[in-house]
Amino acid sequence: MHLRASDWFAHKHERDSNYDNVILHVVWEDDLPVYDAAQQPMPTLQLCDFAPKKLIVKYERWLAQEKKWILCADDFHRVPEIVLHQFWERLYTERLMEKTALYKNWLAASNNNWEVVFFVALAKGFGLKHNGMAFAQVALSVPWKSVIQCKSVSQIEALFFGQARILHQEATHAYHQELTDCYAHLSHKYKLKPISERVQFFRLRPPNFPTIRLAQLSWLLFHQQRFFTKILAADTLDQWYELLQLKTTSFWETHYNFNTPTKKRVHRLTKPFKDLLLLNTIFPFLFHYYAYLGSDKKGRVLDWVRELSAEKNTITAKFAQLGCTISDALESQACLQLKTAYCDVRKCLNCAVGHQLLNL
Repeated sequence: MHLRASDWFAHKHERDSNYDNVILHVVWEDDLPVYDAAQQPMPTLQLCDFAPKKLIVKYERWLAQEKKWILCADDFHRVPEIVLHQFWERLYTERLMEKTALYKNWLAASNNNWEVVFFVALAKGFGLKHNGMAFAQVALSVPWKSVIQCKSVSQIEALFFGQARILHQEATHAYHQELTDCYAHLSHKYKLKPISERVQFFRLRPPNFPTIRLAQLSWLLFHQQRFFTKILAADTLDQWYELLQLKTTSFWETHYNFNTPTKKRVHRLTKPFKDLLLLNTIFPFLFHYYAYLGSDKKGRVLDWVRELSAEKNTITAKFAQLGCTISDALESQACLQLKTAYCDVRKCLNCAVGHQLLNL
């Protein structure tokens, strides 16, 4: 299919024998005759003849808007709730597929070891937006056996901090030296090389510093043996919340970095952070895992997501201003997908909302 028939020549299809067997040229506008390999006029279907003129005018008017947050902002409130309700699950499923696209590469790299892939996904989740990929690289850079064979939380910290180059920073505290010595031993034993990407501290609140998040992840992996199996066995929010009860070693209760002591604070995971882990890591992973197995439990993931409260951010707030009721986390995630994958790139013709308002 082409927008215009002349695109046949713009794309040089007349020189490509792979197009010799084309039996119908479907175009929006038949602006130039096209001939097949036998120099016979190619049968052409011009779609603009079948599109209502009012629809074209309305769509062009939408596209001409420059200052609208979304093109259908003036009409969004007219979309029936049932249309949105059906569209939310499709949008959320699309978002899940995007979030789990990396899993295929991780599975291949680990010889289909789901426990390893879950470890990498969990590390990425602890890193959030700013350090997610760096934390994932840390997890990918260490053999899983090196983690489960550690004899203490501080050994796992040494492993992660060393691979993340955090131990490369100058510090005089004895705990820094302890981790540095431990990492030297582990890196030699497992022939490790630190990742090239730098973790970020800039513009992060201290509780989200990579030191604190990696320390929490280290505590979790040491104290929750067979964590992946336990995640699979849980089937209620309360059970997952309980599994995510954790803290850090005592050093991090009085530090955010190695150099400056702070007022004592036990760094447990907050409920909002647990919800982020469930929404962005655990539930997407379970969806992908159950889909791989062909299990009916894949559908239950959507039910679990609906038990989480809707996220509050600028995008969900804007949709709410347009008259959209956002009841749970599935719908707030769907709103993010709608805005980024459809509205921002003007894919109104692929959107259920666009179809409804354009009367397609």
